[in-house]
Amino acid sequence: MAQSKVDLPSLFMVLAFTSNLIICYLDPFEILSLEEVGVALLVTGSLFFVYVLLYLRSGFFGETQPKLDFLITTGPYRFCRHPQYLSFIIMIFGFDLMFRSVIGIVFTSTLSIPSTVIRARVEDRLLRKRFGKEWENYADKVGFLFPKLRSRHKNLH
Repeated sequence: MAQSKVDLPSLFMVLAFTSNLIICYLDPFEILSLEEVGVALLVTGSLFFVYVLLYLRSGFFGETQPKLDFLITTGPYRFCRHPQYLSFIIMIFGFDLMFRSVIGIVFTSTLSIPSTVIRARVEDRLLRKRFGKEWENYADKVGFLFPKLRSRHKNLH
């Protein structure tokens, strides 16, 4: 009988995000913010996530292990290596602000974002192993979660 392998980075990330949502809902403390700002972030993050899914398609569902036989470097992936995780972070901050949750923001900063970064770093290692030099060239040009700021004057001394 084949044993199923638990994808711990994915499990940890999902548990952190789910816990974050529950905490936001139950948090008795409120920050002074407009709920509309949270809704705007939630909608923006969700739309960005859908945009990312259009590029990942079947590569989205599954374990941290890459499922595709090619490296996606177009669309949102031309700006950062993990736009789907960036969209998750935007969405969770949207929930935090929508519920005006102090504890939610602390939880996001201390557990949800680190769990996302851990999963993305594991994924980077797996992509490097699978795609080798192609991935290394891509990673040199494209930022981890945010676009790399490039110097306009590279050869100035």
